[in-house]
Amino acid sequence: MSSQQPRLQTLAQLIPPLTYDMHKGDCGRVAALGGCDEYTGAPYFVASTALRLGVDLAYIICEKDAAPVIKTYSPDMIVNPYLRSTANQPHTGIEEKIAPLLDKLHAVSMGSGLGNDPALHKTVRWAIQAARERGLPLVLDADSLTILGANPELIHGYRGAVLTPNAPEFNRLCKALDLDIAEKSTEEAAQMLALKLGGVTIVRKGKADVITNGDRVFMCDENGGLRRCGGQGDILSGAVVTFLAWGEKYKSGAWKHKDEIKHDEVTMLAAYAACMLARHASFLAYDECGRSTQSSNILEQVDMAFDNKFDQLLQAVKPSKS
Repeated sequence: MSSQQPRLQTLAQLIPPLTYDMHKGDCGRVAALGGCDEYTGAPYFVASTALRLGVDLAYIICEKDAAPVIKTYSPDMIVNPYLRSTANQPHTGIEEKIAPLLDKLHAVSMGSGLGNDPALHKTVRWAIQAARERGLPLVLDADSLTILGANPELIHGYRGAVLTPNAPEFNRLCKALDLDIAEKSTEEAAQMLALKLGGVTIVRKGKADVITNGDRVFMCDENGGLRRCGGQGDILSGAVVTFLAWGEKYKSGAWKHKDEIKHDEVTMLAAYAACMLARHASFLAYDECGRSTQSSNILEQVDMAFDNKFDQLLQAVKPSKS
């Protein structure tokens, strides 16, 4: 199966046009579920990326001890300290707090900064199922992939799910699912994993990102920076959850468009657009900072990366300068 690259003009159709008639939430409500006392930056990168790309509301659902730290990073996101680690047990009512928030969202990312605590993993297993029951698009990264390796039925056949493993995570997931990929190319292996999981979308991160649902394959070879610092995957997750949320708004007809994108193509297109932007932001940050590039530098380039790729294609209302 030959790989493809979607046209920018196609991807741009998923982006809500900015007009004076819009209301809060029209450009999407998303959440990052993750963050523990050890990893507080990861869910921040997810939510902040989404806000910088243009979603209206970004929530973080994190462990209680992580919340005070995350709240100091930015006042722009809404931090909900609903998760409880083993050290903070016994605790009840977690699901009852998270469920109403899921009802508000257009897409959710899970796993960034989650860690390996069994109590947190138990909650995430429930949250994946709850999101699926609501038809809510899902981005699954980092420690949520470990959960899926042991519980693949959680997302099997769910076309609204996007998994974003790096090379080690990909190999561990394939091993957990008894997939022999030793003699396969990266593209072939990614297709095998997508099919094994019933047609979910796999973003196998690497020198070129392989994006596949088993039937189609996109290759994103957009130039990126040379640094591989912690947090880049979280920035990608933030971009994916943003485009998935916009895809939901597109499908619901939230703005006038030509309806040229088939609804079953949205997930793959959202994943490709996110990879392209995350890689370009990395390139811009590395061009400026070189070897000292950190994920915070990449985050600062997200808006520029978006403008470079889409600004001329979007028909947004420009505020009067007078």
